[in-house]
Amino acid sequence: MRSMIAATAIAVACVCTAAPARAQEMVYDPYEGMNRHLFAAHEAIDKAVLEPVARGYRRIAPRPVRSGVDNFLHNLTSPVILVNDLLQGEVRRAGVTVARFGVNSTVGVFGVFDPARDMGLERHDEDFGQTLAVWGVPSGPYLFIPVLGPTNLRDGAGRIVDIVIDPLNWNDFDGDDTVRVTRAVATGVSGREELLDEVADLRATSLDPYTTIRSSYGLLRYSAIQNGHGGAPALPTFEEIPQDETPPPTPETPQGQPGQQQQQPTTPGEHPAQADGMVQSVSASGVLQ
Repeated sequence: MRSMIAATAIAVACVCTAAPARAQEMVYDPYEGMNRHLFAAHEAIDKAVLEPVARGYRRIAPRPVRSGVDNFLHNLTSPVILVNDLLQGEVRRAGVTVARFGVNSTVGVFGVFDPARDMGLERHDEDFGQTLAVWGVPSGPYLFIPVLGPTNLRDGAGRIVDIVIDPLNWNDFDGDDTVRVTRAVATGVSGREELLDEVADLRATSLDPYTTIRSSYGLLRYSAIQNGHGGAPALPTFEEIPQDETPPPTPETPQGQPGQQQQQPTTPGEHPAQADGMVQSVSASGVLQ
């Protein structure tokens, strides 16, 4: 089971990218009080358990070994990525996913190496939360889950679907439970190791880490949903994180075009008002594992 992959993949971008005020407005956080308490609990768990384990892993495993583990774990997610590529109508990206899996599983020794990248087959990720967004489902309220990290109601429900469609989670074979637990632990440790420097930098420089992560999460998910197509804002550097949450002034209407206003980018299927923090809740049951 991919018990931590959502948090680690998201947090990498959260702590490494800036969050302009407009991205902050795009995250609907009606449960901020509860979320801040959960974030504090996560920080305590991280400092006591997750970070020390990740630092130990970094000390005993050289970089080539860590890269091989990361490549292997990502290769295992290929079936889930493929399904979501197809559900989003991304036929070309689905072809890349199939080709990468075939090349890396054979020439790349079960995915430990990534020769597909050298062939121009770039790595990408897809999940059912992104698929729901492409279908027009609004994000719903922001949530912070200890250990798992930032999410929202749509992405949390999507995560459950990803778990169900992952072949490794429903195939029966000798030692299947051991394999699933091992993958979950390896994913969590590998992901946290990648975040060691970024999290330390965030704690040292951000006036409000909770707000920074929340803002960056909204920007990250918007960019991921766009799949690099036009309209996705560029991800700025961590040093550019503004401490003033006041939105920038709205640009004046160009002369000769009376009555026109510039539109802010929104998540596909969401009304601009929703992107400004008025996102409606999604009717979905269940929580992240």
